[in-house]
Amino acid sequence: MKARSLKLYLLSLAVFGMSAGSAQALDFAEDVSVKLEIRPRWEYADVEGGTDAAKALTARIRVGTEFKNLFKVKNLNLFFEPWTVPALVKKYSPEDTNYDPVPDPVLTRINQVYLSYNARLFKLKVGRQIILLDNQRFIGPVGWRQMAQTFDAVRLDISPIKGLNVMASYVGAKTGITGKKLPQNTNPDSPFVAYNTNIGDDTVGNDSVLLHANYKGIPLGQVVAYAYLLNGLSDTYGLRISGKPEVGGGFKLGYWLEFAYQRDPSLTSHEVGNRNIDTYYYNINIKPTYATSLGDVFLELGYEFLGGADSDETQGFTTPLATLHAHNGWADVFVGYTANSNTYGLVNPVLGAGLKSKKLGNLWVRYHIFKSDKDFPGGGNNFGKELDIVYKKKVFKNLSVAAKYADYNADDEAARAGVGANDVTKYWIWLEYRWGS
Repeated sequence: MKARSLKLYLLSLAVFGMSAGSAQALDFAEDVSVKLEIRPRWEYADVEGGTDAAKALTARIRVGTEFKNLFKVKNLNLFFEPWTVPALVKKYSPEDTNYDPVPDPVLTRINQVYLSYNARLFKLKVGRQIILLDNQRFIGPVGWRQMAQTFDAVRLDISPIKGLNVMASYVGAKTGITGKKLPQNTNPDSPFVAYNTNIGDDTVGNDSVLLHANYKGIPLGQVVAYAYLLNGLSDTYGLRISGKPEVGGGFKLGYWLEFAYQRDPSLTSHEVGNRNIDTYYYNINIKPTYATSLGDVFLELGYEFLGGADSDETQGFTTPLATLHAHNGWADVFVGYTANSNTYGLVNPVLGAGLKSKKLGNLWVRYHIFKSDKDFPGGGNNFGKELDIVYKKKVFKNLSVAAKYADYNADDEAARAGVGANDVTKYWIWLEYRWGS
């Protein structure tokens, strides 16, 4: 971390630490709570045919302070959270372009600062904030990376009846995971989640509207409906039914059934060129779970489909504001592809198994097959295959240790698409300490 950034970060902590200590004396807030997260992580990334394999030792440090009942107004709160990402080993791009990329640059910023008001029937949040919806397939904070994606937004949640939550959010701008500025009036040329925009910028994605409704009153789980109107990018309308009902004998049958349709954007004040989008998405995931004396053992059978573009269409089904790492393999081969173009589409059958145990820890193994919806130029539709493994164990009350592995093997046909044509191997080892959350 640069000395100036470190000084600014320490100064912000000192100022808000003093504010916390004197809040009651100043009648600024009736109560103050603090939460801390520290996550040091070693990452190795090797992309076949690229530069030297990356080796990165980074950390995430986030300190969140919530000032409750501001000026003695009940349920009016202020949350302030600076994040910093230092690096001890910098053999990775963008810190050193002689190595393969790891998208965790040395960076310090205020990642969240917002006012919130919580009433019985509604919650209002105004300011820079994390927005996480469902499984983050469409909207998420990219929490896997050391710096998160956040939104400058106004969010309103209404709960008119038991089990129903309706959310409406206006997104004025966003901060990406790398701090790189998105050029105005241009199409992004790398994953959209990496970029920053400012309120008032004439830039795609700014001034978007997110609508989401979740009802938990159905017998076998919950139903979700959503509309994500991304200015200048696309409109996405979807419906999901999911749950984990008990079927007896220690068995539960988890299921996730989702369908979404994507079309040209209806909000076009920031549109870059004419877009012609007419595609769809679906995800079918079945996860039977059996309770044993050691913990829950589960199997996973999934099939995710993101439609490609016909010859007269500008792009396939894209998810530019998603936590992309959580989907389509942890090697992140298809992150930029599904965020920006998805020209040929992506079809992803997955088979998995795992264990969730307080005593032994959590283990999850997944095997992906990646194909396209549309044929590649010159024929073929096979991208490749990937094996993913993750293990996590809590060793103390606030401390966990974890390791993760991803190995992607490209098919020869992938070179015709220009996507997923290189083998990729990655692994991570990290500690995670959380206090006050």
